[in-house]
Amino acid sequence: MDKAKLTYTNEQGREVKTSQFLKNRGSCCKTACLHCPYGFTLKKHGIQSKEVTLDKIAKAQAILDSNQQDSLSVASSLMGAAFGGSKPKRITISEANSSDFAFVELKGEIFGLIEKGSVQVKKLYLKEQFKEQGLDLDTVNSII
Repeated sequence: MDKAKLTYTNEQGREVKTSQFLKNRGSCCKTACLHCPYGFTLKKHGIQSKEVTLDKIAKAQAILDSNQQDSLSVASSLMGAAFGGSKPKRITISEANSSDFAFVELKGEIFGLIEKGSVQVKKLYLKEQFKEQGLDLDTVNSII
């Protein structure tokens, strides 16, 4: 996401303030903003996980693809420069492996996708609008 981008329009057509907008404000307003970069919303509402059902596989795959594209291009260029090109494996969500994934929500809004491990979350794939607000694998593992 462009650092200068301060708002975006969500799926319901509402204008939403980004974490960059809220950082520019300088302090937390304590109103539990969706993109609060100060951690207030996380503490107040927590994170919920929701299974990837068969009718939501396409939505989950879209989140995964947007994250894989970034990491594949960086990894490919580094590996290609060092050792000659070898393509990293692309992950595809199917009916068979959909139970290995779950959506993660904050205030009822899906902010990403997790790949579940046996005890804790193995990987976190964030939607673009949520990448600048301090949500990471350690945070998700400590809350879920």
